[in-house]
Amino acid sequence: MSYCINPECLEPAKNSPNTNFCISCGKKILLKDRYRAEKLLGQGGFGKTFKAVDEDQPRKPLCVIKQFSFSNSNPKTRATALKLFYEEAQHLEALGKHEQIPELLAYFDVAGEPYLVQQFIDGQDLEQELKTSGTFNQTQIRELLASLLPVLDFLHNQSIPIIHRDIKPANIIRRKIDRQLVLVDFGAAKQATQTMLAQTGTVIGSPEYIAIEQARGKPVFASDIYSLGVTCIHLLTQVSPFDLFDMNRDAWVWREFLVGNPVDEKLAKVLDKMIANALPQRYRSATEVITALKNRQIVAPLNYVLDEPQQNITKSKKIADLINNHPQLQPFKFETASLSIGKAFWGGTKVIIKKSPGTAYQFVEDLGNKLKLEMVGIPAGIFLMGAPNLEEGSSDYQRPQHRVRLPSFYLGKYPITQAQYQAVMGNNPAYFQSENLPVETVSWHDAVEFCKKLSQRTGKQYRLPSESEWEYACRGRTTTAFHFGETISSAVVNYQTEATTPVGSFPANNYGLYDLHGNITEWCADKYHDSYLGAPTDGSAWSNDRKPAYILRGGCWYSKSSYCRSAARSYYTPDRRSPYYGFRVACNLTK
Repeated sequence: MSYCINPECLEPAKNSPNTNFCISCGKKILLKDRYRAEKLLGQGGFGKTFKAVDEDQPRKPLCVIKQFSFSNSNPKTRATALKLFYEEAQHLEALGKHEQIPELLAYFDVAGEPYLVQQFIDGQDLEQELKTSGTFNQTQIRELLASLLPVLDFLHNQSIPIIHRDIKPANIIRRKIDRQLVLVDFGAAKQATQTMLAQTGTVIGSPEYIAIEQARGKPVFASDIYSLGVTCIHLLTQVSPFDLFDMNRDAWVWREFLVGNPVDEKLAKVLDKMIANALPQRYRSATEVITALKNRQIVAPLNYVLDEPQQNITKSKKIADLINNHPQLQPFKFETASLSIGKAFWGGTKVIIKKSPGTAYQFVEDLGNKLKLEMVGIPAGIFLMGAPNLEEGSSDYQRPQHRVRLPSFYLGKYPITQAQYQAVMGNNPAYFQSENLPVETVSWHDAVEFCKKLSQRTGKQYRLPSESEWEYACRGRTTTAFHFGETISSAVVNYQTEATTPVGSFPANNYGLYDLHGNITEWCADKYHDSYLGAPTDGSAWSNDRKPAYILRGGCWYSKSSYCRSAARSYYTPDRRSPYYGFRVACNLTK
C-alpha cells in the first residue's frame, strides 16, 4: 500500500503499492520523488511518523519519515514546536552513528514544511511488549539498564551534551534482528550547556515519566536517569507511574505492586535512587548507576571501577596481583585525609578533616650518596577520565568523560626534588632553592632528558606519565573534585601561596602519592587536544602533530583551587620553563 502524507487528504490509505498520485486528493505519493510512505506508525504532538521505502536505492530499504504536523494556531507555540522538530534532526546528525540510536538519513523542506528521514528500527517498543508479554522480571530490568545506561552516558558526554527528555517504554524499541534495545524519538532532546542548564525552558516529556526539575522546565542529566528508573518500575508492575507514587505519604510505593514478581533488595535500592525526587539524593550520571549495578551495592558516585567489588586496598585482588607479579615491591605506610563541610559552633561552617592510615607498595631506586627515588606500584584498573558536566570550575576541554582501562605501572611517590634532579642532571634550575623542594623551572624537554638519563643510569625505562595515568593515580579510586573530597583547604594543599613547600608536607592519597594537588604543576607525556573526543582508552599517551603543546597537570603553589582539581588540565610549549612547572616520573612494571 502507498500512504498519502498530504495532511489534508481524507482517505490517505486507499492507494495501490505502485501508484504515483493519490486517488483521493491527487497529490504526489513520493516524497522528494524518492520516499514512498507505506503506513502511518504514529502521531504525536509535533508530527506524524510513517513507515516508508527508499525507492532511490536498489534494495529499496525501509526507513521512517517524520513529518512536522502541528495544529495549534498560536504562532509562538507553533514556533516552539517547529524549533524542536528542527533540533531533532540536528541532534541525530551530531550523534553520528550509534548502534542503539536511529541514524539520520536525510533532512529537507518540501513546500515550506520540514521532514526528516531516519533509519527504520524493525521491532516492538517496550510498551507493546509489556501488553503482549506481561511484566518484566528483575533479570530483564538488569539487562535493560545494562543496555541503555551506556547510551545515556554517550548522549550526556557529547562535546555538546544532550538530554533526551522523553525516556519511556514507548520510546525504547527491541530490535527484532538482534534483540538489542534502541532509544528513539529525539524530538524532545535538548542540548545541555552550562548556560542552558541554568535557564528555565519549555516543559517537554511525558508527564508520567518526568522528574520534578524537568516539569519546571529545568532538565539536567539526572532527569534522564529518573525517567529510565520510572520506566523500570512501570515495566516491573504494569501500573501507571502516577499510581506508583503515594501523594499522602510523599513516597514511591512501587514495591507494593510487585505481585508474584520479587525484586532483589540491592536492585530495588538502585531503582529507588534513580527515581529520588530530590536531585541531591539521585544518581548524577549513568556511570554512577552502572557502577552501583556492577558492584551490586549502593555506593557513593565512583569514577574508579574494578572488575570486581573493591575490598580493603591491602586485601584487594588487584593489589595481590600487583605484589605477586612484582615481588620487588615492599609495603609502606602513610596517612590520607578526607575533607567535608560541617557546622561551626558559632553558626557558620568549617572544614572537617578526617585522617586515616593507609598501606601501599613501592620499590626504591638508589641514586647514590644516600639519595633515594621512591616508586609506588599503581594497580591495574578502569576509571572515568575527565570532569563531570556539572563539576564546579570545570570546562569542556576536560570532557567528555570516558572510560580508560590501565595496566599496572610505577609512579613517583613525590614530584622529582631538586636533590634528585641535581644527582641525575648535574645542575639545579629551580627558582626556589632547597634540596627537598620539588624541582621547577624545567621544560618538557628537560623532563624528558631527565627520564632518558635516569633510564641509562638504572637500566629501567623511566618516562613521563601519560595524562590518563596521572589522573587515574591522582584520583586514587575517588570521583570527587579532589582526591580528599569536593572542597579544598590550605591544611592539605599548597595553593594560592608564594612559594613551593617540601615534598610530602601534606597527607597522601589512597595510593600513597603526595603533592598531586598544588605545589607544582606536572608535565605529562601527551600533546594537548581541545577535548577528549578520540582520546586513547588504554592508558597510552596521546600524540598530536598539529599543536606543539604538552599537557600539565595538578595545579601549583600559585594556582586557584579550580586548577588543582583531579580533572584540571593545562598546556604549554615544550621549551617553556617556569617556577610553576615540575614533573614526576613513571616506569612500566616488569616482573
